[in-house]
Amino acid sequence: MREHFGKALRAESGIARFFPITGAVLCWVAAVLFVKYFSALMDVHTQNFFRYLGASLFLSILLRMYYPGCFKRYRERLPLFLLLGGMVAGFQICWVNALYRLGPAFFSLLGKLSTILITLTAFLFYREERVIIRAPRFILGFVMGLAGVAGVVAGIPGFKLGLGTDQRTGIALVVFSSLIWAFYINLVKRVLRKENSLQAFTFTCISATFFFLPAMLLRGHPATLLGGSLTLMAVVILSGVIGIAGANSSYYLSIKRIGMARSANLILSEPFLVALVSYPVFGERLSPAQWIFGIILLTGCALIISVQAREEGALSGKPASK
Repeated sequence: MREHFGKALRAESGIARFFPITGAVLCWVAAVLFVKYFSALMDVHTQNFFRYLGASLFLSILLRMYYPGCFKRYRERLPLFLLLGGMVAGFQICWVNALYRLGPAFFSLLGKLSTILITLTAFLFYREERVIIRAPRFILGFVMGLAGVAGVVAGIPGFKLGLGTDQRTGIALVVFSSLIWAFYINLVKRVLRKENSLQAFTFTCISATFFFLPAMLLRGHPATLLGGSLTLMAVVILSGVIGIAGANSSYYLSIKRIGMARSANLILSEPFLVALVSYPVFGERLSPAQWIFGIILLTGCALIISVQAREEGALSGKPASK
């Protein structure tokens, strides 16, 4: 069984290469809906800790089944995974706080700003990106992406009258979380050159959980969850298994199989899936203007990614020299 599992993780040819990113997209759609649902029931820090705790326990059990003794690697590279875990914790706190303040479909569209930032930060660390960023297709995509983000924000009802405090804060948090995510993904690409993708995210997830604990104890209200029903606790844990363990471990594997650029490109389908599900669940409907500018945003991101996707060396390029 372990041998079969290992072969599945190593598959790198044919349509199977795209299975992990498909799973990641579907899991992240579910994660957005889970978090939005929990926003009316508990605070950010409580749900962050228990969702990551559930994901960490699930992944740890999985690793012990298929890779016994692998936690020695975690101890050997503890500073690295603590850094990754800290970045995840910072991103997650901003991300969830933003989702508490914004509608899920609008939130997902604006969050695609990270696709542009991932490409820009990749240029700083990988030699091949220095050629890509000068390409006309890249420049056009970058301009379209920024215009799309501005249009999506301007399409918020009442925008001309001024945004509410919660909306302004939510937008700022999305932008900041996108910055964290872009640097995080670039670092992950480097780490995955030497690490197994499932092990790497498990170690990162465990590290992030440690960071969430003091945040919950200082700022959260765990009694709202611990004093509630077992059903709610089970749903929170399940959301961690799906939206954190499933989504992120699949994304790590996708970066290793098809590269950072192609993975980010396919993630662009997520906002439309969120919007499709968000209307019957939350009653959120994007305006025609938001859809138009959202498409411009995604098209711009796709243009940037398409430039990089043409470079066969992009998936295995050496770090840029200083």
